[in-house]
Amino acid sequence: MQQHIKSADRELIRGINQSILLNLIREHAPISRPQLAAMSGLSQVTVIKITSHLLDRHLILEKEYAESTGGRRAGLLEINPEGGFAVGLIPQQSSLIGVILNLNSDLIYSQQWNIPFGDSYSLVVDLLARCVEDLVVQSGVAREKIIGVGIGMSGLIDAEHGYCIDSRLTGWKNVEISRPLQERLGIPVFLDNDVNCLAIYEKLFGQGQSYQHFLVVAIGSGVGLGIVINGDLYRGAFGGAGEFGHTAVTTEGRLCACGNHGCLEAYISDAGIVKNYLAYMRATAYSREGEIQEPSAFELVERARNGDGAATAAFQHAGTLLGVSLANLVNVFNPECIVLSGPDTDASMLAGDLLLQPMHQALKQHLFSQIGKDLQLKVERLGFESWARGAGNLVLRHFFASPAQVHPERTLVGG
Repeated sequence: MQQHIKSADRELIRGINQSILLNLIREHAPISRPQLAAMSGLSQVTVIKITSHLLDRHLILEKEYAESTGGRRAGLLEINPEGGFAVGLIPQQSSLIGVILNLNSDLIYSQQWNIPFGDSYSLVVDLLARCVEDLVVQSGVAREKIIGVGIGMSGLIDAEHGYCIDSRLTGWKNVEISRPLQERLGIPVFLDNDVNCLAIYEKLFGQGQSYQHFLVVAIGSGVGLGIVINGDLYRGAFGGAGEFGHTAVTTEGRLCACGNHGCLEAYISDAGIVKNYLAYMRATAYSREGEIQEPSAFELVERARNGDGAATAAFQHAGTLLGVSLANLVNVFNPECIVLSGPDTDASMLAGDLLLQPMHQALKQHLFSQIGKDLQLKVERLGFESWARGAGNLVLRHFFASPAQVHPERTLVGG
């Protein structure tokens, strides 16, 4: 028994050291072995042994040579982007978007399928499996090089056990996905909330790389939040952290799709902005009761840009509530950065300053003391292909993670 424990301890330590070196190579490539030893605190012997193992597995490359300081020139190491590939999937109500990424998170291949997921509740695993197999075949990537599948979904997700608890977008409730799909494919499968996937991508390869504490806020058809604290994703005690859209902005507000009243999402999502417009029209002299035709959120963008006062007011109201709510997040979490993101097909992101100008003003007004004086606020519009890329980063996160941070049976870099 004692011997078994010691062996397990050695394996864990080796896995942790391997993770440390992989991440240093990812972040600082091209880098030499002496530099790795200095930055990691590991011995030269340990660094040489582990990097030799990684070279044998084709997970890293040795290409150029550093200038000699006397003696043998030091080789420079970097991640081998083709050492493995990750699949990322984003299920929508009537479609599925899939991508394949290399180890640098570069997009290798993407594909979209028109699938009525909302009507295929009992066939979820079979449909996903067939799409993964199709994606791999069409991409030309060798199947044995696929290190995992990541799936990002809107709604309440149990990432630890791989369950979709409740997704209004697809209509799925209490659907187990990870385990049966993993058994079907013979490949590790990871499931998480889609905005958490975006936060993971931003931390590994995006705008959050230089921050240890940042938030990703996604707005569009809904409102989501990804939280990174101490450099790692925060999911809360039971995996439900980040339901920013369902924080209350008023105690007696309009009905939200979740069944509660006064949720932020009911005012700043695309549908919420349309309701802002209708409420403003009915409360002013712009229209008499019964004569209002409901526009789309995209029509409101155009109307506001053409000087329509009611449309402008709808976005201003949404921006103000968003700014106040962001200030609440800053006052609670004190992040270094907020990345405001969303699909580039949604009106909230297309609105630009119509939404962002009142948001900035309200955010600044409601911050406590100097808590936000160095806050960085970044805005980006992403296509759903980028959201699928975020799902693929679920796999890359586990690939680069230390065994001390993930369940041993879910670790992707072993051996």
